[in-house]
Amino acid sequence: MKTILVVEDELNIVTTWKRGLQLEGYRVLTASNGRQGLFAANGGKPDLVITDWSMPIMCGVEFFRHLKQKREFARIPIILTSADPLDPADAAVGDGFLLKPVSMEMLLASVRRLLNPCS
Repeated sequence: MKTILVVEDELNIVTTWKRGLQLEGYRVLTASNGRQGLFAANGGKPDLVITDWSMPIMCGVEFFRHLKQKREFARIPIILTSADPLDPADAAVGDGFLLKPVSMEMLLASVRRLLNPCS
């Protein structure tokens, strides 16, 4: 079973995405900011991370950079999300970018594409 870490500070989004991902057979870990996300990643060894761009304590980009510095996480795909359109250079930081609101279908399509690139 593949593990997905969702790092998001909006509880309603976390609840919706977690439920949808679990229905697809994924194990889902959650964190409400980047600092918690680093702890969750270390303990849960995710196969993919979905993180919000703008969060308290540690933003998604700072979280992304800290995670990618660790050898064991360097190849894990990361999807960044934001309610605000990003500069293309910023959006290119992750392995995918989704503009909120994100439909469950769009989220699942991105997850499948990154976890099963040959499918």
